[in-house]
Amino acid sequence: MGGSGSGLGRGALAASMEFRFCPRCAAPLRPQVRCGRERPVCPDCGFIAFANPRVAVVLFLAERERILLVKRGVAPEKGRWALPAGFVDRGEHPEAAAVREMREETGLEVAIVRLLDLTYDDDAQVIVILYRARLLGGTLGADDDVEAAAWFDRGELPELAFASSRRAVRAWMAGEL
Repeated sequence: MGGSGSGLGRGALAASMEFRFCPRCAAPLRPQVRCGRERPVCPDCGFIAFANPRVAVVLFLAERERILLVKRGVAPEKGRWALPAGFVDRGEHPEAAAVREMREETGLEVAIVRLLDLTYDDDAQVIVILYRARLLGGTLGADDDVEAAAWFDRGELPELAFASSRRAVRAWMAGEL
């Protein structure tokens, strides 16, 4: 299912330039070529600010020919529907992050069934991990950063935010998931 593109338009150097001062010694960072490309570097202590991508997890949950979607309550794509998703915290296993995000956003408890897709969104600089989930329990509701959570039949799908959600739903509609 691979692919990329969310249209957020943020380059690698721009992302790493979020560091204007060295987190070690507070000296102003200066662009220098290090490790094959220009990066912010501390001229005093040598700290290099690498522009590492963030990691997002997305969950695909289908029950009785319906899929679970959430209406986003925050930017980007506020007010549009997507698969439940969120970022992996430092030190957190991606599968645990996926289960946590589902619980936080929808109140549902799930188990990870399998990995469906792994992509890189170059514009947003996000590694996107898509998992298939199985419902264990809980009570559906909207919480955390979503406005609503609902089940949708194939014939009543809303316009979706994010390329990862659109790809997964297209695959489900084609009988591939």
